[in-house]
Amino acid sequence: MLAMLLRYAKLVVMLGHDAVMSMAALAFALLLRFSGNIPDWMLPQLWLVVPYAVLTIVLLGLFGLYKGIWRYTSTNELQRIIAAISLTTLLTLAGLAMATRLEGFPRSVFIIAWFVQMGLIAGPRILYRIVRERLLTKKATPQTPQNVLLIGATDSAEMFIRETIRNPMLPVNVVGILDDNPAHQGRRIHTAPVLGTLRQLPQVLEKLQPRHKVDMLVLTSAEYVTNSALMTAARQAGLGMQRLPDLDALASGERVTNLRPVHIEDLLGRPPVKLDNDVVAGLVAGKTILVTGAGGSIGSELCRQAAANGAKTLLMLENSEYALYQIDQEMAQAFPELKCYSLLADVRNATHINQVLEMFQPNIILHAAAFKHVPLVEANPISGLENNLFGTQTVADAASQHGVETMVVISTDKAVNPTNVMGATKRAAEIYCQNHPGTTRYITVRFGNVLGSTGSVVPLFQKQIEQGGPVTITDKRMTRFFMTIPEAVQLTLQAAAMGNGGEIFVLDMGAPVSIYKMAEDLIRLSGLVPHEDIEIKEVGMRPGEKLFEELLHDREQNQPTPHQSVLLAKARKMPKSKLNQHLNTIRNACVAGNGFAAVTALQTLVPEYAPAQNSPFAGRCWRSR
Repeated sequence: MLAMLLRYAKLVVMLGHDAVMSMAALAFALLLRFSGNIPDWMLPQLWLVVPYAVLTIVLLGLFGLYKGIWRYTSTNELQRIIAAISLTTLLTLAGLAMATRLEGFPRSVFIIAWFVQMGLIAGPRILYRIVRERLLTKKATPQTPQNVLLIGATDSAEMFIRETIRNPMLPVNVVGILDDNPAHQGRRIHTAPVLGTLRQLPQVLEKLQPRHKVDMLVLTSAEYVTNSALMTAARQAGLGMQRLPDLDALASGERVTNLRPVHIEDLLGRPPVKLDNDVVAGLVAGKTILVTGAGGSIGSELCRQAAANGAKTLLMLENSEYALYQIDQEMAQAFPELKCYSLLADVRNATHINQVLEMFQPNIILHAAAFKHVPLVEANPISGLENNLFGTQTVADAASQHGVETMVVISTDKAVNPTNVMGATKRAAEIYCQNHPGTTRYITVRFGNVLGSTGSVVPLFQKQIEQGGPVTITDKRMTRFFMTIPEAVQLTLQAAAMGNGGEIFVLDMGAPVSIYKMAEDLIRLSGLVPHEDIEIKEVGMRPGEKLFEELLHDREQNQPTPHQSVLLAKARKMPKSKLNQHLNTIRNACVAGNGFAAVTALQTLVPEYAPAQNSPFAGRCWRSR
């Protein structure tokens, strides 16, 4: 009851304030118009101040001004005040024109009244907010604020500075901005001046001493992460570095003050690709989902995303006991209400796979189980073929037999013009699924290198940096396409929703990234200097490796998709009898334990496969480079 009375009392105060200010505005406009001496013939017209004030209050109410709180007055409220007062002026002029044709009442009075009324209505609101924030600042006992220097005069920088001014409890004090745009030099964003360019960081830091000792650099955009001069200067100054959220994250509701460390994902040189989560949710919700290779980097994230998007039942199939235990524990804690089954099984075991599908009847299979380490598969070609090719064949045949709606096969860009056994086995698996008959939709998704996945180059570099170096790279010229784990998983689920069957989907990952440059950037992110603190050493290409990867084969023509960041490759058809003949030859060689014969037969199935010169199969198969 008391709260309601207080609310109504505040409303009465606001209405009274605006009524008095509106009447005062029109009266003061008359005084200004006639230089402080209103003629006698105008005095009877002063009755207009009352309906003028009433009309103003009504319109301010219609524009929602009495639902707001004065201490949070923003540009949005100012725009609505401008609209309400402008409409009040126009309606008053229209009414007088109809009643008196504006005879005896100067029009200029209303122009003056507009400006005066804006000041009297909006001014107290803004003043109240300023005073209230100053009082809160004095009463607040925040942590000792950190002096931060922003890198980049961007939209995110403006939002961050505005929020630090608005919220005195934030322990951050923006002392300035560095930006390379000449037009920004000497300018200011709110209270923060642009103090110089990025290369002038040492001089700016010296100038700010000792009054504003900078504690941290805050990058306002991902593009600054790869600025080597900035990284070196920051390291020499002993400054930590954090990042503002991306604009996409801000648009989805993340607070601009949620600073985070600079991550390896920031080295991609492109913003993360965002796919259609609504489409994914519509695909997964209420379905039974089987994820093979569920304990791996991609498989475990597929499990998380399937659960988060409303899967009815989740089947996690994995042949590593420890990996399965880890994802089982995680899912039990994160999604306790989900029907979740952990299945210790191998995709090469047709009997076990058919038992799983017969028992659970999954709607969708996300096939992530694979051997992916190039040198290991090169040294163990039969195991690679049995797992990557025949394991996929086993799952695909079982999917068709048990009426699975969709099977998504996760492949790799190494399957395009492969130079190693791993890439060739994945291409062979693509061919099998592209040409599989039946009602099941078989869809292939090609990944680039996935940042942070087990066995990838980034964890290796990070471990070598922690040990003091050297960081080993195979060749300075080598490039790779990179994507993040969330991008990889979103692409998988997006493809499952978009495909009709037989397609190959590829994420547009922008320009390939230099492995050598990535090694340098990782060293800088660790606060060290490449070639001084940490050596970068070339060790030569490993068996089966090539200098660069490709996303599509020449015969796989790009086709449009509903999503601009997803490419669609045109499928290459092969008669079923011919495909089975190739598979039987490969299988017989594997059973006989003849790796060279198996790889030779693999080349007949994948004619674009040409073993690299350093591969043990170069010159030993029917064709080589």
